[in-house]
Amino acid sequence: MKKIFLSIAIALLFALAILDTKIAAAQPAPQQSPAPAWNAAAVKECDRACLVGIMDGYMNAIFKHDPKAVPPLALDVRMTENTGQMDVGEGLLWRSRVEPTSFKIYVADPVAGQVVEQARLKIQGQDALVAVRLKIDRGKILEIEQLWARNIDQTAIPLLTTPRETLVNDVPASQRTSREVLLRAANSYFDALEGDDGSIAAFADDCVRHENGYQTVNNPPPGGRMMPAPMLPNPDTEQGKAQLKFSMMTCKQQIDSKTFAYMKHIRPRRALIIDEQKGLVATFPLFVHDGTKRGAPPDAPPGMLQNLVTMETFGIRGGLIHEVEAFPFVTIPYGLGNGWSPGSGR
Repeated sequence: MKKIFLSIAIALLFALAILDTKIAAAQPAPQQSPAPAWNAAAVKECDRACLVGIMDGYMNAIFKHDPKAVPPLALDVRMTENTGQMDVGEGLLWRSRVEPTSFKIYVADPVAGQVVEQARLKIQGQDALVAVRLKIDRGKILEIEQLWARNIDQTAIPLLTTPRETLVNDVPASQRTSREVLLRAANSYFDALEGDDGSIAAFADDCVRHENGYQTVNNPPPGGRMMPAPMLPNPDTEQGKAQLKFSMMTCKQQIDSKTFAYMKHIRPRRALIIDEQKGLVATFPLFVHDGTKRGAPPDAPPGMLQNLVTMETFGIRGGLIHEVEAFPFVTIPYGLGNGWSPGSGR
């Protein structure tokens, strides 16, 4: 008897399944909107203002801790923070209390579709130096690169309160430099460091470099900091006197002194972002220090053994470098790369 009931139940279920299939087949197919036809006139250029607006939208989303507020992301968006790959919403900037300050520099390149911001922010109430790069593809964010360094000493704040006017003001249209000259001038800085020859670089006589908020070159007498650090050289010691002398040198003279010979090379020099309107070039170079020094004897003890990623912004007018703004400095072990260039780091 049970077998008969089971057979009847199976037959009923099978019949119902067939009936559902027929009902579904009888229903009209849902109407799908046709894909829009290609229209070149509908393509909108993302100019400098557009790029800066996307950057502001991204940073405001960070300030609000709201990844959903980020401008549209590409399906294959890629993000790193201090060279480590992660997702939007992860990392220190997204998961900390972050607030803006008055120091902010934009470099926007509509030709390359990239925009960067170099800024002093407050992270958990403490001063921090931050650089953010976005690459935009057809109106969506394709690449996000974030660098940060915290625990900024108060002695650095005076030069991190208001950006130098020449780094934020427009260059008059009649005085603007071609992209090719801007690109070559920025590269000449790194070429000079690698070659220990300041004449290679396109330095103006008044070139001033700021590193992490400290002026480390062309300081007026009696001199100042030779390194991006709070301490000042001691004028009562021979070493201190040499450091003060170094801090008063020009950009060219410092390189000619071969003090930077411990830099094995500065490559790759990624993301050379050219802002013709402002006369700026932003770079994200990788400084490789392998413990050797050019000109040192073969048996010399190892020196600095680490790599460093940073953002360097060059203010270029008339084909010459007048300003260098370098920060933040993110140190990583020798051999590690920048998170974007396979094989970089040695």
